[in-house]
Amino acid sequence: MLKVAESLNSLIASSLFTSSRDTLTGARRSSRLVMLRSQCIPLLAATLVLLMMTACSGGGGGSNSAQSPTITKQPANQAVTIGQTATFSVTATGTAPLTYQWSANGTAIAGATSSTYTTAATVIGDNNSQFTVTVSNSAGTATSNAATLAVTVSLPVITVQPTSVNVCSGASLTLSVTALNASTYQWSFNGSPIAGATSSSYFIASATATNAGSYTVTVTNAAGSVTSQAATVLVGTSITSNPVSLSIAQGQTASFSVAAAGEPPFSYQWYVTAPASSTGAAIAGATSSTYTTPVELLASSGSQYYVTVTDTCGKILTSTSATLTVTAGNVPPTITTQPVSQTTAIGGTPTFTVTAVGPPTLTYQWYRIPVGTINGVAIAGATAATYTVPAADTTTANDQDGYYVIVSNNYGQATSQTAVLAVGTGIQITKQPATVYVSAGGSATFSVTATSSLPLTYQWFEAAPGSASFSAITGATAATYTQASTATTDSGSVFHVVVSNGSSTSVTSSSASLFVGPLASIGNLCAGWLPRGSALAPSPSCTVQLSSASTFQSGEIVWPNLISTGNLQLSFTVTTSDSTTPPADGYAMTFGDPSLGATTNSVGLNGSGLGAEGIAGVVIAFDDYHDVNDPPVPYIGVGRGEISLWENLYFIANTNIPPLATAGATVSHDYVVSIVQGMMTVTMDGLQLFSGSVTVPPVAYLYFNASTGDFYEQTVISNFSATQTAPSN
Repeated sequence: MLKVAESLNSLIASSLFTSSRDTLTGARRSSRLVMLRSQCIPLLAATLVLLMMTACSGGGGGSNSAQSPTITKQPANQAVTIGQTATFSVTATGTAPLTYQWSANGTAIAGATSSTYTTAATVIGDNNSQFTVTVSNSAGTATSNAATLAVTVSLPVITVQPTSVNVCSGASLTLSVTALNASTYQWSFNGSPIAGATSSSYFIASATATNAGSYTVTVTNAAGSVTSQAATVLVGTSITSNPVSLSIAQGQTASFSVAAAGEPPFSYQWYVTAPASSTGAAIAGATSSTYTTPVELLASSGSQYYVTVTDTCGKILTSTSATLTVTAGNVPPTITTQPVSQTTAIGGTPTFTVTAVGPPTLTYQWYRIPVGTINGVAIAGATAATYTVPAADTTTANDQDGYYVIVSNNYGQATSQTAVLAVGTGIQITKQPATVYVSAGGSATFSVTATSSLPLTYQWFEAAPGSASFSAITGATAATYTQASTATTDSGSVFHVVVSNGSSTSVTSSSASLFVGPLASIGNLCAGWLPRGSALAPSPSCTVQLSSASTFQSGEIVWPNLISTGNLQLSFTVTTSDSTTPPADGYAMTFGDPSLGATTNSVGLNGSGLGAEGIAGVVIAFDDYHDVNDPPVPYIGVGRGEISLWENLYFIANTNIPPLATAGATVSHDYVVSIVQGMMTVTMDGLQLFSGSVTVPPVAYLYFNASTGDFYEQTVISNFSATQTAPSN
């Protein structure tokens, strides 16, 4: 183009000014002509060049024209679940810059001006919406094909369940739920819809006893409905378990208990109404949820016991009265004061003491469990109510040795709790973790108290419900561990803590369990129980045959759900018939420990194993065949189910009982077994056989077992009922 301009410039110059042969030849150019040439020639040249460029362009067909948009990739249809977002995109070519405008159902979407567009969280009304995009530049526009948005609906998902709550009478409360994909809500009380309760929360302005009960909420959308877990509302406090009347033999103690639910912490005061009196008198110092009487004589028969429970709202409740009947009879010893764990210096001589009552004559035998073992060894000459450990047995190698004593008379025996001896810098746990009962969503705190002359470290462990596998809890390295939030699926978990000081033997605490939400009921024998071994299915009258009148039978039934043993009462009848002479072998009730491997498929050995031997846990044995090292039969004893501990140590045993089976006769006995915070009481036909401290697994599978060997009897269980409640504080 520059050359064209130069050529035009030369042409114009030759046209304006002639050569030397023209009239101006030889003449002096005037300054005016020179100026005209210098100004006009470039201007004319530029004008002609512009005209030529315009002519060449021909109205837009030249190589330098703007190109209108062309869509090379159309927006695609999208399908999402309600609540999700959807993203549409387009690809286009054309002369830059390109601009975009997205539209939904023909209406421009404000701010949707890029090559992609993401919707807001979708609702069901967005289904089948049509999305287009218009692409523009200086040369024109292009509109995409329509892309369809499909919005599908899934069932609502409840992410936060309603939480159980206890409130004082007159207080306000709010129940709430959080759910995804929710369209409507309907709250229900004890299974019936609440009129007008159709939001995600339900508010009670002033709670009364009529508001106490079970609340659920049903969340609905176009796909269907989902109902929440039940939240229990307790208003004020109620007594859930009253003291139970007892019949004991003179020389025994009697234990009464109460359980309350509502607004803890609770305070207690026990009262006794003497025979022939109508006025109760407060018992000094009887201020816990359980009360154990002194040794009772015949003169105490007819006394009545009751307790008042005061909650944090200030409400006072009074239990029903329990009557104590005292009869003449011979019973095994009862331990009233247990030996206490101690810490001693190396070479020290600590003394352990036990206090027991019962018909004379009481005898004593102390045992030592060497550290690292499980069976006790009788200590020669240790046959008094006290035992002093010699200096030779308080070396560093004796740290964590255990000591217990068996107290006996002609009618049975009682075994004390094991007292642990810490030597030197040894660790002593002075307060074990306790089982925790919380509402769903609440926090749960476990704690341990331990002493040592050295700094202590801690590591908490947890086994899932029904599991025997413990795993260290990350970060749980203090004397207290809190699980910030709980769910019903956590119910039955087991916790313990290992305490160390870097020098002495590490010590593992007792196990404690976690129960979340209301405790489930234990069903009667009509349905739900699992028969194992030779046990039959329930009869139409809701009785179960555990073993038949044939040799080498082992049968059991097991409740399929884990139970709490904190406050438990079980009633049942066992009937034997078609017995040989002698009868054999007996029956048992077992609290299987899942953290030690007990499952709903565990089956014990036949013969002397009573169908329970081999199931880890605590067994109440009803034995009518004498094996080597057995107490005199028939007897009822409480011991361990592990094979290595079977009949090796009875915590309590009563040998002064009526026959459990008799050849040619049908024998039936009614039993009540109650466990209240580690205190077990067993009655037979209304008479207390024994009451004492027994360490039962905090969470357990419940079994009824029976077996035969070379001799036999048919064993049938019936009339079963159970009550389990959370212990009061």
